[in-house]
Amino acid sequence: MLVIVFLALFLALNSTCRHTFPLQSISSYLLWFPLVSKMFVGGLNWDTTDEGLRKYFSEFGKVDACTIMRDPDGRSRGFAFLTFEEPSSVNAVMVREHYLDGKAIDPKRAIPREEHLRNTRYFLGGLSPSTTSESMREFFSVYGKVVDATVMVDRETGRSKGFGFVTFEDASNTDQLVGKQGLILDDKQVSVQTRGQWSAD
Repeated sequence: MLVIVFLALFLALNSTCRHTFPLQSISSYLLWFPLVSKMFVGGLNWDTTDEGLRKYFSEFGKVDACTIMRDPDGRSRGFAFLTFEEPSSVNAVMVREHYLDGKAIDPKRAIPREEHLRNTRYFLGGLSPSTTSESMREFFSVYGKVVDATVMVDRETGRSKGFGFVTFEDASNTDQLVGKQGLILDDKQVSVQTRGQWSAD
């Protein structure tokens, strides 16, 4: 609804004013608008349904879309995405605690994919020469779903360079990794840094 109003205002101003808005301004707005109305909801009860989640959040405003993410076999993955019609509904959600189906849930503002990757991708240093991308993925899967795990290797020799990167689907359970002491992988202590930390080094 707000998008329609904005478009109408844009056209009216362009037809009556001496100056016009650059096309990229409205394009940027249309790309930005869905994001400020979208939320990530984690910590869901495995039995929570799309309908139950939509009903709960409808208390804060009209819900345009609500989807619980599921495995191929239909089982809930414990998190969802929902989009409100109005950005103000997101603000209303953020100021209080939430419980649904006997469980505390954790709604957060959705963030751009680029920023999401910055927050869920970690640098791993001090890797053992025997560590592979597969063994690294398996090791870190206890901290959350790993969407990518890569050991960096020398192009000519194929040998590990002793560092790599791991990217998680969600950052909610991974903060404990940064600076953690005694993290042993393949009989070698590894260090974990965020993007900001390794960029500064």
